[in-house]
Amino acid sequence: VLKLSMEGGRNMEYRIEKKEAFTVLCRAQTFSYEEGPARVPDFWREHFATGGSAVVRGLYGINIDADMAGERFDYLIADPYDPAVGIPEGFVTRTIPAHTWAVFPCRGKMAEAMHTVNKQIFSEWLPSNGTYDIASGINVERYDDASKYPEGIHDISYYSEVWVPVRKK
Repeated sequence: VLKLSMEGGRNMEYRIEKKEAFTVLCRAQTFSYEEGPARVPDFWREHFATGGSAVVRGLYGINIDADMAGERFDYLIADPYDPAVGIPEGFVTRTIPAHTWAVFPCRGKMAEAMHTVNKQIFSEWLPSNGTYDIASGINVERYDDASKYPEGIHDISYYSEVWVPVRKK
């Protein structure tokens, strides 16, 4: 009998990057953690269906749980903010502070691939790595240009990233 065992948490691909603070133009909504997995994809669909992508195409999806209470979070569909452009009605700006980030590549169909990587980060990588702790209640999803893939965000090779702010233990 052959038995294989994998411990993905310690072997996850990631890199550590320092990033300066950056400001985004975004559409924001607050969700409970319980409803988030079902409602965030609806928020994206609504954003595109109502023409929001003419203002913010969605380079970033950003979770902010400032007090890290684990009950509710703000979710932002965001792009880098250009101060030369006004802030249209229904949109706001938010500044993401400078941090050291653990950046995890994510490949595959959205939103399944993103859910899988996030689950691995928080259930496997964080508990098993001996070097880093969470530094802040922010989680950044960075999305590639979907037009570069034959099936857009549903392409099996679609690329995105998850950024988690970290500090050394």
